[in-house]
Amino acid sequence: MTTKPILHTGTDPDRDAWFTNFFTENHLAFEAFPDVVASPEQLSFIVHMEGEPYYYPCSDELFNAIMEKRADLLLNSSYIRIWGRIEGLVRSVLDDPYRQQYLMNLLTIKYTHETASRVLLPSRLEKRLLRVFTNLSEIERPLGAEREMQNRRAFRFLHSQLFHETINSHEGLMIDKDTTLDEITQQIYLLRLRRMLLLSSMESIWNRDQPPDGEAVRGAVAGSISAEGWEWFAGWLRGVMAGRNAPYILWIGGRSGEIIFDLAIIDILIDMGVKVILAVKQAFFYDSISFADLLEDPILDELLAGADINTDLSMSKKALLGKLRSDAKLLVISDGTLEQFNPLLTSVTFARAFKEADLVINRCPGSEECMKNHFQFTRDLLSITRLEEGSVRMLLRRRHPRTVRFLEQDLRSKAETLIFMVNIERQRGRKIMFYSAIVGSIPGQLEQAKKILNVFVAHLRNTMDNVVIINPGEHFEEGMDADDLMYMWEIFQRSGMIDIWRFQTVQDIEKAFALMQMKVPPEWTGKDATYSTGCTKEMEIAMDMQKKYPEMQIIGPPWERFLRRKEYGVGKLYDRVLS
Repeated sequence: MTTKPILHTGTDPDRDAWFTNFFTENHLAFEAFPDVVASPEQLSFIVHMEGEPYYYPCSDELFNAIMEKRADLLLNSSYIRIWGRIEGLVRSVLDDPYRQQYLMNLLTIKYTHETASRVLLPSRLEKRLLRVFTNLSEIERPLGAEREMQNRRAFRFLHSQLFHETINSHEGLMIDKDTTLDEITQQIYLLRLRRMLLLSSMESIWNRDQPPDGEAVRGAVAGSISAEGWEWFAGWLRGVMAGRNAPYILWIGGRSGEIIFDLAIIDILIDMGVKVILAVKQAFFYDSISFADLLEDPILDELLAGADINTDLSMSKKALLGKLRSDAKLLVISDGTLEQFNPLLTSVTFARAFKEADLVINRCPGSEECMKNHFQFTRDLLSITRLEEGSVRMLLRRRHPRTVRFLEQDLRSKAETLIFMVNIERQRGRKIMFYSAIVGSIPGQLEQAKKILNVFVAHLRNTMDNVVIINPGEHFEEGMDADDLMYMWEIFQRSGMIDIWRFQTVQDIEKAFALMQMKVPPEWTGKDATYSTGCTKEMEIAMDMQKKYPEMQIIGPPWERFLRRKEYGVGKLYDRVLS
C-alpha cells in the first residue's frame, strides 16, 4: 500500500523548497496563479480536504516518488506515451512538410525543456504541448471531422433495426405472478440502461464504417459490468424511481462516438426522474467533446436541441440553481479545462455543479489518475469506463463521511423560517433591522470580525426599543460556506420584511472596540461595509428593494463608496479582489 504523503511544511527547508517547486512548476499553486488555480474554498466544493493544506491531481505513488526524487521510471513511461500521442496528432492533421517539421522541432524543444526537471506531472506536460500545437497549427477544430464521423456512425447504429431489436428484447426480465407493474417498469429501465452501457463499450460501432453484426452486438449486451458498482447504482436509481428524491447527476464526459451513447443513457436517466448536468471540455482535447463540437457538429446539435447549453464559466449559485429548477432536464456546461479532470483547474461553474450534484459520473478513463490518491470527494463519484468490448468497469468512490451538505431546500427552509418569525414580530408592532457588516473581508481576522459584529449588535439591542436586530453571524452553521450564506440571506432580504437596513460604518467599528476597551488596530482602522464585497452585493439588493418598498430605510456609507468592490470570492468568507 502506498504511504500517505506528508503535506505539512516547516521542518525540512530542502524538502519544502522542492515541495513548493512542484506546485509552482505544475502551475497548481493558488498563491502564484490565482486567476487560473482554484482557491481553497472553490476546491472544497469538490474535494473534502479534512484540514490538509495541499491537494495534488495525481496518485499518491507518483507524488511520493516525485517528492523523494525517484520518479524517473514512472514519469518516463508517461512522458513517452504522451509524446507518442502528440506526434501522432501532428502528423495526422498537418500535410505541409515544412509546417509539420517546424512544429515537431518546436514541440521537441518544449518537451525536452519541460521534462528536464523531473517534477512536471504528465497531465500538465500534455496540456502545455497541446497548447503549443493548437496555438501554432492554425487548425480551428483539430480532428473535428473525425469526431463528427464517429458521432454519425454511433447515431446511425442507434437508429438501426439491430439496435431496436437488441434494446427492446424482453430477455432478462424476471416476471412472476407477484411482480407488480412498478417493479416491471423498474426492471425495464435498468435493463435498458445496462444494455446501453455495454453497447457503449463497442468502439467498433464508431471506429469502423461497417457496424458490428448481430452476433457481436448480442455478445456485448450479454457481457459483464462490475457487480459492486452496478448494484450500488441500480439501488440508487430504484430510490429515485420510488420517488424518494429528484436528484441531480453531474455527468463528466464524453468522447466522440461514446457521447452519442452517453446522451441516450442520459435520456433514460431523465425519464427515471433525474436531472443531468453534462460537463464537456472547454476546447480541444483529442477525442473529447468540447464546446466547439456542440456548436459545429450537426448530430450533437440535433440531440441537444432541448438542452440548456450554458457558456458561463463563473455562474453564481443562484443562477445555477435557477437553471436546475427550470423545465430543461439537461444542462450542458464546460469544465473549463483542456485536459483530464483536475479539480484545481476546473471552472467556477463546474465546481458549483459538483457541489450541487447528488452523484457524479465520470466517463473518461484518463481522469482516473487523479482519483488514485487518499483524497476523498464531497460527492459520491461513480467512474464508468470500458475494459474491453462487452466489459464495463464501474468503480464507486464514496464521498467523505464528514462532508456537510446544505441542499437548496435546506437553505430556503432556514430563510423562510426566519421570515415567518420576523413577520410575527412585525405584527406585534416591532421594527426589523438587518445589520450588514464585515465578516471575513480581512484575511486572518474572521474571529475578530465576528466579535466586533456581536459586540456592536448587543450594543444596538441595549439602546434601541421595540426593534428586532438581525445579526447574520448568529445564524451561521458549521459547514456553510459563503455561497450558502449569500443564497440563504438573499431569500430573506428580498422578502420585504426589513424596515431598516443598516450597513457597518467606521464609527460602528470604533464603538465596538471602545466597548471591548481596546484601541482600534491598524488592520481595522478606517474599515467599514464598503470594504466587503458581500456588503456591496447586499447594498445592491437593498437599493433594489427600496424601489419596491420606499419606506425602507438604508443607513450607512453612501452607495458610491461601495463601487470599488466588484467580485465576490468563490465560496469564501473573505473577498477576492479590490478593484
